[in-house]
Amino acid sequence: MVALVPRSQPSRTEGTSADAAARDLPGTGRLPRGRHASHQHGVAYRLLRAAGVGVLGLSVVAAGGGAYAWYRLQGNINAESITDRLGIRPDTEATVDPTTGQSALNVLVMGSDTRELADGTGDEYGGLEAAEGARSDTTVLVHLAADRRSATLVSIPRDSMVQIPDCTADDGTVVAAHRGQFNSAFSEGGTACTVKTVESVTDVLIDHYAVVDFSGFRSMIDALGGVTICTPEDIEDRKANLYLPAGTHEDVDGETALAYARVRYIGDGSDISRIGRQQALMSSMVQKVLSSDVLLRPDRLFSFLDAATKSVTTDPELASLNQMRQLAQSLQKMPADGVRFVTVPNEPDPRNDARVVWTAAADELWRQIRTDTTPGATPSPSPTASTDPSTSSALTIPPQRISVQVLNVGGETGAAGRAAQALGALGFTVTGTGDGEATASTEGVHVRYGPDRADSAATVTASFPGATSAVDPALGRGIVVEVGTGAPAPVDVSARLVTPSTPTSTGGATPEPTITARVATDDICA
Repeated sequence: MVALVPRSQPSRTEGTSADAAARDLPGTGRLPRGRHASHQHGVAYRLLRAAGVGVLGLSVVAAGGGAYAWYRLQGNINAESITDRLGIRPDTEATVDPTTGQSALNVLVMGSDTRELADGTGDEYGGLEAAEGARSDTTVLVHLAADRRSATLVSIPRDSMVQIPDCTADDGTVVAAHRGQFNSAFSEGGTACTVKTVESVTDVLIDHYAVVDFSGFRSMIDALGGVTICTPEDIEDRKANLYLPAGTHEDVDGETALAYARVRYIGDGSDISRIGRQQALMSSMVQKVLSSDVLLRPDRLFSFLDAATKSVTTDPELASLNQMRQLAQSLQKMPADGVRFVTVPNEPDPRNDARVVWTAAADELWRQIRTDTTPGATPSPSPTASTDPSTSSALTIPPQRISVQVLNVGGETGAAGRAAQALGALGFTVTGTGDGEATASTEGVHVRYGPDRADSAATVTASFPGATSAVDPALGRGIVVEVGTGAPAPVDVSARLVTPSTPTSTGGATPEPTITARVATDDICA
């Protein structure tokens, strides 16, 4: 079971007595109960096979508890169907592997910090008064290759600025499309909005999803008897109530591990550095799950699976233990170095350096996920940069291959709907309409597009006489049409379409993007 953790603990009242009281609160971190060692402990275990071994271990559990264990674990899992709220979805570009007969699978795993915890301990974190609702500050896309010989876990930074599509929230209210921080999709529109946002900005089809609350993370580690963590520097953080000397710590309990994963004010304090710690911690959990003292202990294995299943909500298909068992069996031949951890390539947002936007390397990463190639390997050559779509005369992408969102940024009531209807008649796919704030002008039409969508944006821009356009890194693979006052109706530009043969740009070639991956066999302290 892949376990994820939420964002850092809110600040507590400072002062000697308050600090002392805070240290006694479960789940907020403390001095580790386990042993401290100066040596480094390498990780040579397979992350995805951990899930496989865990589910297959039900046969061991059954020896101690019989059918009761199976039905209890099955009954723990909550299922939620969100398909009817996802709208138009991406097509899959990968093919079935001839050896396994399997297709690639993409599972989106979200860590929720709701105080309505599965084990009823939400009051220990301040209850709903401290943080009403739920946020997903840790989101990982798990990509299982069709040959089941590799897997990639892509961490999506919570602070990424992206284009969030229009979403229908759990209570039926509609959240209008807007540019926002990635993790706001979950707090504003729930699981469905997060899945829809990921599909919109990456063009990657999500096959399954799972939401895990942090009580499950804490309980799973305790059920394992603790895990190993490594910190390169002393940690003395009163806000997270975490105190650890530098070095490697073995048998760290769930409360301390949770605080370590959530702490923000160490290192450079960024979400990116926290993601690195979480990836190492997940590797450590895998090591412990695969160790013989867990697999050969039915009581401990059952406690781990019981904690995991109590705290997870999945799509109906993945909620079946039998489905999990079949998936686990398909992963048994995955080599140790076939598991990679990747963080979406990013850079500071030009509008706010406390946030990040995805770089051109992110487009290459999502292309590799869509086509089921290995992220982090040598990237394919990038195409020569296209000219500004507002001035390009040669159009290479037909409307039938282009999806857009349409926003009214100052036009008459219904302007977005009319433009969307006209675009649909020309062959474009409209994924949503709504109101929005103008990023360029409240007059005419302005087209925003993701870094690798210049050719598609050229067709969209040319369809609106006099329209302007600009690249927007927050859009990923999306295209947004902003409709203002006096916006012209779109026109048919099919006569300008040509088959690309040579680059139309006079500029130099775009540098090949770099994707950095952490392999599961890497040193946990690296």
